[in-house]
Amino acid sequence: MITMKEYYSDVKDIDENVLVMKSDSLWKKGTVLDIKNLVTPQLFHLHILVNLIGNWKCDGWWFIMSEMVELVPYIAEALSQAGAEDIKTAYEKVVECFPSDTKFEYSEEYFDVVNFLQSLGYKAKSERLGAITREERKARMKQVQRCVDELDEITSHYWGEDAINNGWKQAIDYIELNR
Repeated sequence: MITMKEYYSDVKDIDENVLVMKSDSLWKKGTVLDIKNLVTPQLFHLHILVNLIGNWKCDGWWFIMSEMVELVPYIAEALSQAGAEDIKTAYEKVVECFPSDTKFEYSEEYFDVVNFLQSLGYKAKSERLGAITREERKARMKQVQRCVDELDEITSHYWGEDAINNGWKQAIDYIELNR
């Protein structure tokens, strides 16, 4: 397994460019599961964290939840390992907004749930979702938006442009603690 120490041994000064380059290099090795099986847990958590920070900076948490679903099963642990407990707690509140039987994986069913939660104009394909009343759906949509907004607000303190190291401090600190 590739360790954090090995992977970053050639790097003296770590910044956003190094983090992105190293993460992109890992993506060339395959899927999230492939990478998880190739690297130590510490390097895997860093890879998830770097992808979270980068994608949050561009598109926010709802994008991550709806378009980067392959990361969802690993997000809470990566945040916990990085010491981001308040972000983790807010993230878990977003996950709780999804129906309890949601499978966080690339599938027609998952995207049906995502679309159902973001637009009243979307007609759900699932009978289960279609059975939810308009009022209950509106309430659920408001809850999702409120939780995502709270998560984005908390996250901005750590990963925003005004944060230390332009928002990459948690990733850089995690490397220093684990190499």
